Amino acid sequence: MRTFLKYNRWAFLWGLFIILLTSIPGQSFPKLPGLLELVHPDKLIHLFIFSVYVFLQIKGFTMQPVFPLFRRHAVLISLLIGLFLAVGTELLQACCIPMRFASIYDFIANAAGCLIGWGIAGRVKLKIKD
Repeated sequence: MRTFLKYNRWAFLWGLFIILLTSIPGQSFPKLPGLLELVHPDKLIHLFIFSVYVFLQIKGFTMQPVFPLFRRHAVLISLLIGLFLAVGTELLQACCIPMRFASIYDFIANAAGCLIGWGIAGRVKLKIKD
């Protein structure tokens, strides 16, 4: 188990970072100046944080030698966990965080970020431990 955590610690920490970031009450965010509000940079943030998460998760599952099932199905399991986290953070915002609300557009950006992370992981050569 210790070896599994060694390879997946960054994904685990990044997932906690996502939960922490999405749990900040709405009034804590600074207001963006005019033009930046039009392009909704928060969607780019959603894309980024979820693509990094899924990339780290795929990398960790692929490299760890402890659980062969996770290695063989690293992409599918990572995408499912990423989508679960995407839904979970939106539901958390809807019911538990003041001045925050669930948004289908945020979920779409989260899901797209998961797919981008998968694409990046596919382009990077990952060394598999035997």
